[in-house]
Amino acid sequence: MRQTGQTVSPMSNEGRNLYVIEHITSALLKLMQKQNLNEISIRQICAEAGVGRASFYRNFESKEAVISRHLKTLLDNWWMEAIKKPDFNLVEAIFDHYYEHRDLCIMLYKQGLAHLSLNSIKEACGPKPEQTNIVAYTTAYFSYGLYGWIEEWFKRGMQETPKEMAELWEKAQQNNSK
Repeated sequence: MRQTGQTVSPMSNEGRNLYVIEHITSALLKLMQKQNLNEISIRQICAEAGVGRASFYRNFESKEAVISRHLKTLLDNWWMEAIKKPDFNLVEAIFDHYYEHRDLCIMLYKQGLAHLSLNSIKEACGPKPEQTNIVAYTTAYFSYGLYGWIEEWFKRGMQETPKEMAELWEKAQQNNSK
């Protein structure tokens, strides 16, 4: 469509892009409540979101990329709020985050997409190239270990509260150091 003064969106390019990303993400998550990810087509996502295929591919390489970006956004938003708390406990805060989004986490686990959660954990608290070897190895140990706990928690239906999970984690760390 040729844009004229009457058809140009009042939103900035960034605003329009954010709008498209949010609608694609919402559409995919809605469709995933009824279908497995591999059964959902890009065409279905775009129709549900009310956007064109070009908009999808301008923003995402794949359906998994939509989910990964969503998980990263959730984690980034959580982090900005979590570190402001005076009684901040990293492990309990991470369990809190996943508990808050348990429906999404369990849905991803059931669809064989739990590895996307691992990627978000690695991005948040995993090793970074600029770290020394010992720090990188330690953060890898922490992030993969924490992911193992979280994945098992998903499998078991997230029965424990985040506080209980953090207490179990602490008890396990104490047992490992004996």
